[in-house]
Amino acid sequence: MITPLHHSDYTLKNRAFNCRMRNRYYEEVYYAFRAIIPRDASGNSDDAAMDDAWFERLNKEIKQHERLLMTCLEYAQAAVFYGKADSATLYSKDKRWGILQEEIFLVHFLLELLSTTRYIIARLETDKMLQQWNTTMQDLKAEHADEGYVSSIQDKLNEMSATTAKEFKDLFKHIVDRFEIGNTLFGTVQELQNFY
Repeated sequence: MITPLHHSDYTLKNRAFNCRMRNRYYEEVYYAFRAIIPRDASGNSDDAAMDDAWFERLNKEIKQHERLLMTCLEYAQAAVFYGKADSATLYSKDKRWGILQEEIFLVHFLLELLSTTRYIIARLETDKMLQQWNTTMQDLKAEHADEGYVSSIQDKLNEMSATTAKEFKDLFKHIVDRFEIGNTLFGTVQELQNFY
């Protein structure tokens, strides 16, 4: 005879599933990010490898990273009953199924990471548009060589292009630093949860 499960049993099984999926996708997000970072021949991080080919590859890979990150965030939010605090039990009260503070912090970390990733995507699209505009400016400069406004606009565009690589280097360093914190949280969560 099949005995029906109590509603809380379904909730706990769903939580276990969401935690397992969150953990799986977190690892995928981390490795997808590590694959994006420019590397030299020996596999070390190399800022000099931030060339045009890398930026073209980045445009595609960062969108894949965003999709993985959104999936991970959905599972992380579902695992902590995000937005439904009344149905959540903290780990201090329930050692088997309780929600860790680290899990809640991990959700906020993933939200921050998603925001940074979306900024990078928007910046790449803006830079692509500016490069197209820069080409148009080159044509205008050739036609109107005696007028100064085109040259000053072009100088500003060149200044912006020069700072792009430095800005991306700083952003990626920031994300690497944040992943160190996130990986520590993730390790703590994995150690304390025993329903894998």
